[in-house]
Amino acid sequence: MKKWMRIVCTIGSVLCMTGCGSSFEPSITSLYVCKDGKITQAIVESFEKDHYSLSELESMVKKEISTYNNRYGEEKIVLNRLEEKDQTLYLLLDYEDAEVYRSHSEEYCFVGTIDEALDEGHSFYMDFKDVDYEELSAAVVTENKKNHVVILKEEGVVQLEKPVKYVSNNVEIISDHMVQVMPIEDSAEYAYIIF
Repeated sequence: MKKWMRIVCTIGSVLCMTGCGSSFEPSITSLYVCKDGKITQAIVESFEKDHYSLSELESMVKKEISTYNNRYGEEKIVLNRLEEKDQTLYLLLDYEDAEVYRSHSEEYCFVGTIDEALDEGHSFYMDFKDVDYEELSAAVVTENKKNHVVILKEEGVVQLEKPVKYVSNNVEIISDHMVQVMPIEDSAEYAYIIF
């Protein structure tokens, strides 16, 4: 994990989540996945000015982004927002796609169609549920190969630009556009979110 990420993560505890929808105004650390595959990572933490200044943190974040982007000769990561409000830090980073997010954060993430996920060797042979918590087979949820899927290994909140259709059993549906990936202990297990 990157140095500035460790600093941000040690600043404080995660806030309680409020509100949801298709616009992304995070009140909790989360990921926002757009239908075109772009990802916004939000880190929302309590912020104690006694330990760090916002300008120092901004300088570290910009340096980290610049180093990454210079490696590729183009803007793969963009600082969307960095501010402190009511002793809470809001850091939003825009990633060009899941591959950039995976490379930078060192956390597994796939975003694409079901067809593309199958081509990459992902197996859908598991139980799924829909928004009404009705259990469905892999054959049903993969029927439309053009549906998009997010595949993750790490627990956390994920918000989608399009409504959730199906999730694997290690994912809880919070709302039409938001899910919670539960802790994953099996190294061979992934969380699937189809939208």
